[in-house]
Amino acid sequence: MPRGTAVPLRNALLVLALLAFSTCKWRAEAPAPPPPAPTPTAMPEPKKVKFEATAYSLKGITADGSRTREGIVAADPRVLPLGTRIRVHGAGNYSGVYVVRDTGRTIKGREIDIYVPDNDAAREFGRRTVEVEILK
Repeated sequence: MPRGTAVPLRNALLVLALLAFSTCKWRAEAPAPPPPAPTPTAMPEPKKVKFEATAYSLKGITADGSRTREGIVAADPRVLPLGTRIRVHGAGNYSGVYVVRDTGRTIKGREIDIYVPDNDAAREFGRRTVEVEILK
């Protein structure tokens, strides 16, 4: 090989190697675009269950050890365990959010007792069918 021909030959080989590399299928490809985001679906309406509700006004200690006060209900622990947060619908002025803190001796199944601080108001409440929505 004559002198001075090695450099152009080496350059030609480099060009060929680069061309071969740029057309190879194994080279890194651009990452695929992410899949489209799922379309938001409406959350299902929380389930409301019918319960029989009465009111009580006895002051004392609840089944979980706290004192009776507004915002608590008594329930059958097999249906609504202690500590369950519920929303009561259809109880007039007493509709709202409550926490199950007590179990009544006579409460069985889908029944709740809503604590009301006034005896007359508890008597006036009577017994009603309400809807209970379990929050947590």
